[in-house]
Amino acid sequence: MNIKPSSACPCCSGKTYGACCRPYHAGAEPPDAESLMRSRYSAFAASEIEYLIRTLHPEHPDAVVPRDALGATLREACRTYKYTGLTILESRSEGEVATVVFRAKVFDKGRDLSFTEASQFERVGGAWRYRSGETLERQGKAP
Repeated sequence: MNIKPSSACPCCSGKTYGACCRPYHAGAEPPDAESLMRSRYSAFAASEIEYLIRTLHPEHPDAVVPRDALGATLREACRTYKYTGLTILESRSEGEVATVVFRAKVFDKGRDLSFTEASQFERVGGAWRYRSGETLERQGKAP
């Protein structure tokens, strides 16, 4: 999906995509875990597959999946689901680790698959990376 820089950012920050998540998708590093969380959600909405792969922590289970296979899985998720909103419920960090609790609005052909997750982030070489996530609540079941 091609999101115009002047469009509202999919992460629901209230900023335009060009002033919010697009610079991260283009190569800039998010300054904190919440910005990384927002930009990863936007990456699903914008089909920024390489960004999703690049921002995985080396110890995330998907990091051992062959790049082509992981890319195909992520591309399918971006095509299949509609990402309609993100709400950050809590964000806390301590040194090189952080937790972001969020509510993601996700739909599949009108079915509400929204969920609440507590995500763990860690700095690797000075850059925040997505380490793991625990689903706290799920609206529906993904196929």
